[in-house]
Amino acid sequence: MKPTFKLCAVAKDEGPYLAEWVFHHLHFGFDAIHVYINRTSDASAAVLERIRGTYPQVSYEFIDWVDLCDPGVGAKLQTIAYAKELDRSRQEGVGWLLFLDVDEFWVPNDFATPVDRFVAAITGDGQPQPICHLWHCELGQRAPFTPLQRGAGYELSSHLKTLFPLDGIDIRHVRVHHPIFGAQVTPLDADGAPMIFDEQQSELAAQSVMKPKSAYIIHRMYRSEAEYLSLSLRGRPSQRSLLKMNRPGYRSHRNVTVHRRFFWPEEEFRAYDRDRERFLSELDIETLIAADKLAILERAERATVLIKEKLDTPERDKAVAFLRGTRHEVVVVPHEDKAASEPSPASVTRRDHSVPGREAPRTRSWLSILAGWFGLSRRHRMP
Repeated sequence: MKPTFKLCAVAKDEGPYLAEWVFHHLHFGFDAIHVYINRTSDASAAVLERIRGTYPQVSYEFIDWVDLCDPGVGAKLQTIAYAKELDRSRQEGVGWLLFLDVDEFWVPNDFATPVDRFVAAITGDGQPQPICHLWHCELGQRAPFTPLQRGAGYELSSHLKTLFPLDGIDIRHVRVHHPIFGAQVTPLDADGAPMIFDEQQSELAAQSVMKPKSAYIIHRMYRSEAEYLSLSLRGRPSQRSLLKMNRPGYRSHRNVTVHRRFFWPEEEFRAYDRDRERFLSELDIETLIAADKLAILERAERATVLIKEKLDTPERDKAVAFLRGTRHEVVVVPHEDKAASEPSPASVTRRDHSVPGREAPRTRSWLSILAGWFGLSRRHRMP
């Protein structure tokens, strides 16, 4: 009997992205998807309700009740949601469980093999073991709200996510990237070899195993510059702070030398892309998420102002790092006074980031910008 594969996520203000993410994982054979909605002010629930009307295997619930607990408990919201889902999935008889964020996509390297056949090929006839998937961090795209693209550049990361069986396996604790298992459990990599972890950080892969494998997690951590900037005001699902500058810069196709690309078989990707457009068209959710898209772009502008204000505060270094690679990038000029412990505010200068040999971005009206942002392809461009 075929085991059930379930996907779980905690989502905060992910309205414009949920439908594509759900489609992707249904396309690759996940039998059930459950989303915990957390501290959300957008149309996430409406989008998921629309999806559930046609695809009852997709479900959701609110988890804001965690905020009624002690603040120290609320900080663990994500792992609380995962623990609850693990317990429920066991009761439901789920065979395999995967925790992802909405900017993470499980992908087989051939862009064709569904998750059940992939797992069967990796585990064979032996006792099923957890399978670790490396992050493939997609470089930033030019336009906001760009769907998954064939040929996009990416960079390998030591971070990973783990797809694990629930039956006959000792699971001690859930964690964001990799659960703690009993000593007899041998996690595998996505090629079926025993996984080797970093000696200092047990949820990260060792450098020796960082190479493309049979399946992986695409982490769409940048998307576009505007979406990257807006993230600083959204925060993590388990946190409420106003401004989060915990990323060391924006990496895109325009400011990074691309060494690796997603060159999936063209025929498989075209079929996927057609199915994705059909899925979104049938749901007719664009009216639900149009305001949320605008809110993300407005949040990007507001975040930029707030981050630039940090350049004259003790958080200057974080602000400089976060803006690196964007058109708001700053250059820290070393102070001539060697005795000075750090540069003065005046030594921080701002510049537009540009690629040599390319023209600087032209000023455009908001109408033309929105036409480009919401015209998902040339075929759908506003007249």
